Amino acid sequence: MEDGAQIQAAMAELQRSATEFPIKVEGTHTLPYTSHLQHLDLEAGELHLKLIRPLPHEMTAGAPFEMTFAVGEQRLVAPMTFLGRKSYLLYRFTIPERMLQCDRRKDKRYPFRPRENAYVLAQDSAIPGHGLAGPLFNLSLGGLAFRVDRILRLDDHLGIQPTVGFFERGKELPILKIRDLPKLPLFEARGIIANAWERGGEIIVGVQFGSLREAELQQIQAVIDLRELIQRTPRTGQGSTLGTMGADTGGRSQASEPLSRRVNPAGVETPDALTRLGRRCTPLFLAMTPGAPREEVVASLAAAGYQRIQLEDSLSSALSHLRQGPDCLNPLLIWDQGSPVEGGLESLVAHQQELRDDRELPVALIQQEGELPAFEDPLLRPMAWPSSDPRQWLPVLDDLAGL
Repeated sequence: MEDGAQIQAAMAELQRSATEFPIKVEGTHTLPYTSHLQHLDLEAGELHLKLIRPLPHEMTAGAPFEMTFAVGEQRLVAPMTFLGRKSYLLYRFTIPERMLQCDRRKDKRYPFRPRENAYVLAQDSAIPGHGLAGPLFNLSLGGLAFRVDRILRLDDHLGIQPTVGFFERGKELPILKIRDLPKLPLFEARGIIANAWERGGEIIVGVQFGSLREAELQQIQAVIDLRELIQRTPRTGQGSTLGTMGADTGGRSQASEPLSRRVNPAGVETPDALTRLGRRCTPLFLAMTPGAPREEVVASLAAAGYQRIQLEDSLSSALSHLRQGPDCLNPLLIWDQGSPVEGGLESLVAHQQELRDDRELPVALIQQEGELPAFEDPLLRPMAWPSSDPRQWLPVLDDLAGL
């Protein structure tokens, strides 16, 4: 397609929709750069693309690039030439002179059966926002498809009946998580809805990954390499490689079962998959002296689903780490006041005042014996000792974690 008017119209639509799309050096297999079209200069024949990460400093003008994007029902690839850097993360490229249709399925897709328990949770960018949940249907280097079992409105947790019309092509998914992939308990990324279709009464949604860092790309590649190995291994019955991986423990194809008999991977163990995932992803700092009581608390937290626990031997150590800026957003602190430190509470309040509007630090105060005083500050909450009965303490912790 070399019609200049059509090309300009396609570029104008990309600018209007602010849709993210990948670009890469032509003819290479390097990690693509996620970008969006910030400005279209028809007189100069230039595109100004804003990138998520910078191009190499040694990139010279004249380097050939290609952009891959969707317009309407078409998926297109277009060559362009790098012209130079305009400002931080903003680069100049020539307007493409031609566009070519490309195969949406250039990345091989690997199917997953529901009983493999790989589960997808996502949040869209709408207001008030919706949580999406369902089992993984297939996976590739470029994205995934999943069966939508539930849609929840995040402000009031109202359930919405899944329909194809709900999933608008190009809608962003700023939170996209896959749990329990083979040898990968949790994978986190961003996504864009590519398509949605109905199959046998089920809604299947295709999602394109946003920009993946090198480490994330390697994680997905490792899962796909393992999948490829399984597919190439000849099946010999119940003792096959598939059987040992738990993909087909009964020696028969799960796909042949009626849809109504398939098992929801959330199961009885995780009745609210979105809450369970929230617990798993919440970073906790536990300020408590080492010993058996601390081990008991860690075991109770882990059993409830809180997995990202950083142990600190004292409150001062935890606050020192938090002041330096932890490697995570929105941490939650649990402090055992059973062995009070002089000025401990004052230090904690002073730290929260330092943060002001930049970031909140919710704190759960615990001690094994005696009662804790209540505080007017909603970010300072007394909590029962985390024990084997989560009903006594888990609601407070979930509330502090924003779940």
